[in-house]
Amino acid sequence: MFLYEHEGKEIFRKYGVPIPPNGIAYSVEDALSIAKKIGYPVVIKPQILGGRRGKAGAIRFAENDEELTKHANELLSMEIRGERVKRILVEKKVNIVHEYYLSYLMDFYERKPIVMFSTEGGIEIEEVARTKPEAISKKYLSLDYGMTSFIAMEMLNEVGIKGQEARKFVPIFINLWKAFSEGDLLLAEINPLVKTAEGDIIAVDARVMVDDNAEFRQGWIRELKEKRGGKESLEFKAKEKGISFVVLDGNVGVIGNGAGLTMATVDLVKEFGGEPADFLDIGGGAGPERVFEAIRTLTELPNIRVIIMNIFGGITRCDLVAQGIVEALNKLDLRIPLVVRLTGTNEEEGRSILEKAGIHAYTDMIEAVKTAVRLSKEGK
Repeated sequence: MFLYEHEGKEIFRKYGVPIPPNGIAYSVEDALSIAKKIGYPVVIKPQILGGRRGKAGAIRFAENDEELTKHANELLSMEIRGERVKRILVEKKVNIVHEYYLSYLMDFYERKPIVMFSTEGGIEIEEVARTKPEAISKKYLSLDYGMTSFIAMEMLNEVGIKGQEARKFVPIFINLWKAFSEGDLLLAEINPLVKTAEGDIIAVDARVMVDDNAEFRQGWIRELKEKRGGKESLEFKAKEKGISFVVLDGNVGVIGNGAGLTMATVDLVKEFGGEPADFLDIGGGAGPERVFEAIRTLTELPNIRVIIMNIFGGITRCDLVAQGIVEALNKLDLRIPLVVRLTGTNEEEGRSILEKAGIHAYTDMIEAVKTAVRLSKEGK
C-alpha cells in the first residue's frame, strides 16, 4: 500500500528524519490556519497517491493569505490523472541550496534491501542512472546489520561528499533505515533530500510503500486503513473477497495467481517500459467469482488503460478463470483492453471458452506483457 506524502512524513518524523513544519488541510480555512501557525512563505502540495505532481502544475507557493487562498481553492477542485484532490499539505518553504536522493527498497530479485543515494535529486532516479551514473551510490544491505555509520560514510565518499559535510547525512541514513526495517516498508524514498541555506539536511518529500502482509504485527497499518475509509476502501473490499491488492501509480492493470507470478508480471511491465497500476493476486484455486471481483476491482481505478491477466494454472483451473473473465465481459461493460496469458490445468478448455467470447489467450508471458504495454501507450 502506497502512503500519501503526509503519511510518509509522519513516519519520518517519528524516526527522527527531519521534515519541514507542516499540516494537512481539507479546506481553505484549514490551510490559512496552518500557514498562520508555521509562517510564510509556504508550499502547497495536493495529496495524491501518484507522483509527478510538479509536471501537472500542482505544486504551488504562497507568500501571503491572498495567494494561499487562491492556490488552495484551485488545488482542492483539481483532478490529477484521474484522482480527485481531497486534501493538501501546507508546508514551510525552505531555502534550498542543493537537492539529493535517498531511498531504501526491497530488491525482490536478490531478496535483499538496497539503499541508493545520489547527488542529483529532484528528478527520477532512472534518469540519473541513465545520464549520470557516477552520481549514484548503491549497496545491498544485510538484514543482520542493516545501515551503519561506516556504510553511510563509504557511500557518501563515493559521490564526493566527505568530512564534516558527510557527517550531516549519516543520522538520516540510519534513521530512515530504522523506519524502513522496523516499519515493514517496501519503499522509503526521499526525493529530494535537500541542503538548506542554513546548512540543514531536510526531507521535503516522502514516497513510502508498506507491506500489507505485515499488518498483523504493525497495528498502525490497520489504523491507517481505517482512517482512509476502512471498509469502504478498495484494498479492504478486495481483501474481503480473498484478493491481495496493492494500488500503484501506473496505468497497466496487473492480475496474476500467486504472489511470485504477480510480482514477476509487475516487474516485466516496468522492464518493457510500462507503468504498473497495481499488484493483484487472486491466489491459488480461484474460481469464476474471484476472477470477476478482481477485474471489477481494477475497473474502479481511474487511470487504467489496459489489463494484463497472467494465469499459470496449477491448483487454479484455467476453465474456471475463463468463465470469470467472460462473466466480467458480460456484466461490467468492460471498455478497457484485456490481455490474457493462460496456461496450465484445463488450458484447452479455458482457451476454448475465451475464443468463443472473442478473446485470444497467449501462452507466452513475455509476448502478453509486451502487448499490454504497447496498448497502454497507444491509449486504445
